[in-house]
Amino acid sequence: MTRTLLLAAIAVAALATGPARAEAVFPPGSKVGLAPPAGFKPSENFRGFEEKLSGAAILTLELPAQAYGDIEKAMTGPALKKQGVIVEKREALALKSGKGVLLVGRQEADGKLMRKWILLGATPALTALVTVLVPDSAKGTYSDAAIRQALASVEVRDSVPIDEQMGLLPYRVDELGGLRASRVVAPNTVILTAGPKDTLDATEQALLVISAAPGGPDETQQRDNFARNLFAGYAGLKDVHILGTDLIRLAGQQTHQLMAEAKDAKTDADVKLVQWVRFGNGAYLRFLGIAKADSWSDAFPRFRAVRDGVGPRP
Repeated sequence: MTRTLLLAAIAVAALATGPARAEAVFPPGSKVGLAPPAGFKPSENFRGFEEKLSGAAILTLELPAQAYGDIEKAMTGPALKKQGVIVEKREALALKSGKGVLLVGRQEADGKLMRKWILLGATPALTALVTVLVPDSAKGTYSDAAIRQALASVEVRDSVPIDEQMGLLPYRVDELGGLRASRVVAPNTVILTAGPKDTLDATEQALLVISAAPGGPDETQQRDNFARNLFAGYAGLKDVHILGTDLIRLAGQQTHQLMAEAKDAKTDADVKLVQWVRFGNGAYLRFLGIAKADSWSDAFPRFRAVRDGVGPRP
């Protein structure tokens, strides 16, 4: 009798909980994720998912939380028709951490008829806009029910792990030199620090900022002025004195080195700085390190180790 009751209790619990909810997958760098339909993988070309065989795609976009109301009002049938989208159905859709409105319709793009779903989701953290495009030729594979189920699984995560953000930078940072990545400013900048605080105050913790940008002069004689102008754009200092500049080669590329000392404009603390600008083909990589003068002997070798561990992505 006891065994029978135990089995019955397990069966009731299973019925109450229902099937396990598929876990959301988050495209690299995105706070918006979902459980995609079979065959869809995170895209390497855009923020979202794609199924390359059919050409189907799921695009995700993050917007401010307060944008939901205005966008929801603007997503009318007539307004979307002007953009070539014919809305066939509009319905409310409950999300794990908020509410949403789902529009289903069709659109012709580049001579191809596409089935289209648009989900606008409101969460405390942000407004999620998720668009699904499925070629008419694949609508038998991805039904309205399958896409609706995927969109109902939309979730929002609080933050994107720093390592994941660094994986989206246009360069690799293979050596941290004992520093810690504290912030990534998309799409091309990472800030490293020598301490536990996520501060931008170099009088508290040494900082190293790495950034990449297109451009830069090709002629050697122009690179000194270019690097000096970059350095002059750093704010928050006074009594800046450039100790010296030099042209060196790093990883086979000409690199401009600038050493300086200054005072912090707020605290009058003595600080030291180094800037390396590595020039390449039509682009440059900039390193700017700053630390208090009394901790410079510890910070500078760390900066140099990071510099030597940065390389291009395959």
